[in-house]
Amino acid sequence: MKHVIIGTAGHVDHGKTCLIKALTGIDTDRLKEEKKRGITIELGFAYLDLPGGQRVGIVDVPGHEKFVKNMLAGAGGMDVAMLVIAADEGVMPQTVEHLDILSILGISAGVIVLTKTDLVEPDFLELVKEDVRELVKGTFLENAPILPVSVYEKEGLEALKTALGEICASLPERKATRRFRLPADRVFTLKGFGTILTGTLMEGRLNKEQEAMLYPEEIPVKIRSIQVHGTARETAWAGERVAVNIPDKKKEEINRGDVLATKNSLYPTYMLDVKVDALKHAGHKIKNGSRVHIYHGTSELLGKIILIDRQELLPGESAYAQLRLEQTAVARKGDRFVLRFYSPVETVGGGVILDACPFQKRRRDKKSLQVFQILESGTQEELLELFAKESWGKFFTLEELADRFSLDRSQVKNTADRLAEKKILFCLGQGIYIHKEELKTYRKKTEEFLGQFHKDYPLKEGMGIEEARSRLGLKDSGITDQIFALLKEQKVIKIENGCISKKSFRVVVKEDEDAIMQGILKDYLHAGYAPLTTALYGKEHVGQKKFQPVFTSLLNKKLLIRLDGQYCIHKEYYENARQVFKEMAKTRPFVTLGEYRDTLGCSRKIAVALLEHFDKNGFTRKTEEGRVLK
Repeated sequence: MKHVIIGTAGHVDHGKTCLIKALTGIDTDRLKEEKKRGITIELGFAYLDLPGGQRVGIVDVPGHEKFVKNMLAGAGGMDVAMLVIAADEGVMPQTVEHLDILSILGISAGVIVLTKTDLVEPDFLELVKEDVRELVKGTFLENAPILPVSVYEKEGLEALKTALGEICASLPERKATRRFRLPADRVFTLKGFGTILTGTLMEGRLNKEQEAMLYPEEIPVKIRSIQVHGTARETAWAGERVAVNIPDKKKEEINRGDVLATKNSLYPTYMLDVKVDALKHAGHKIKNGSRVHIYHGTSELLGKIILIDRQELLPGESAYAQLRLEQTAVARKGDRFVLRFYSPVETVGGGVILDACPFQKRRRDKKSLQVFQILESGTQEELLELFAKESWGKFFTLEELADRFSLDRSQVKNTADRLAEKKILFCLGQGIYIHKEELKTYRKKTEEFLGQFHKDYPLKEGMGIEEARSRLGLKDSGITDQIFALLKEQKVIKIENGCISKKSFRVVVKEDEDAIMQGILKDYLHAGYAPLTTALYGKEHVGQKKFQPVFTSLLNKKLLIRLDGQYCIHKEYYENARQVFKEMAKTRPFVTLGEYRDTLGCSRKIAVALLEHFDKNGFTRKTEEGRVLK
């Protein structure tokens, strides 16, 4: 079933609360002070059963200019607006301001209700209608029905219900596929239950006993129970007024403006990239760097507005801007917001959030403007490419990118695959993609440090993988290995024997180096299973400048095998030692150290070094009785 929120708007004392009571039988003024003063101060809530059987939520907002911030907290969740105007007073200041706010928030459907019609003559009522038509010209209410109503004489109420029913039936359903988001507009304690949070479920569906999180503080909570219009529910859907019981948190820990949402689905930020529209009849221009009140969802924020391509924004103009906040907030791309000056406090404009997790933008910068243009009207491919590029070094999964930047989760994988086919994005596995420019940087860096390494150590096959990981400078070794795998696939590098080298690199042995190499191999062939320790052998060649590089080269090429920190032996003797063990293992259940030593005719130290090397490389396995083939 489609779920809709209807909200009131209009000047103080124009009969909004009385109208709701007449429609629903519910008095939305619940505070003693509201009863005493006869005006709405806080948001009020009710529900209405329409002629077609649909039940809708109703939000009643205060009309007094001192409580505009409370009105804004309720207006963000509206689908349909009832602009209420008293027939005996006509258009008043808050009528105009509330209409501006509804327009800024992107509300696209509504009716105009003329109340207190029993207090005026028919001719005067027609004059009021003309004024109203002039007021709403060019707004979303330009073609909306104007419905005269008298609460006290019960006139016009059924026609109003019918009109609301037709509008609600024509609205598209809210997105229930997204992860849920519930901005808090009221928090209180109920005896026997604990803390209750209420709000309009903006997106997704909410389930009883669900794990959730309170943003922007990122406090984990569990939802104990759910009510919709006073009825207990297992699930609430986008577009419904919801009361949620979260007993493990105190009322004082939660504020209006906090957002209850799916765990890890929102990202606190101090900046928002936006498109700002200045009201045509605003009394002041918006200057770059101005301190402003920002109303988003049910929250009121303070911050500065940084205009990207100009010094000031005149009434009626639009511009790209970055809002730099004084406290953290959470939002999603496409959310609407309202701007009011810090002083004097008046509504001057608002707009749409283009990026809810931006990086700081430079003013009067061509690249910044191009980014904003993509944010505003780019395709899904252009947006994903942009966000992948802007997330340089973060290595977000596609799911994280979709959540951070409000992309379509159901389409993001297909979009990434299309970009991968075009060689714009490259997959690192596990849903992580990086932009070609980022990969190009890692490629250049890798080629540079490998090139220097080959110059410094021409006889080494390559740099050890651990050192290469360190030189690339990324925190995640798994990501580093995936980047190396991509570079290998692109024939930039090769990875062999635990070493990384440039694809084009080959060890070139010079004549004098070859003489040293042949001498070393001859010495180790002659030594067989009785070699000198590596340290002693090295001392015999202290005067040979190229001895150490050549010796290392022989180890890298596996012509010499390093058994442990003390001994190396020739490859032929190592292979022979393996074969001897294989033959011995065929004729006995296990091979002892002593048997192996005697068969080889070597010292105990060499036998131990050989067997431990076999163990380490998975050739043998040590047991209590001896060793067996693994």
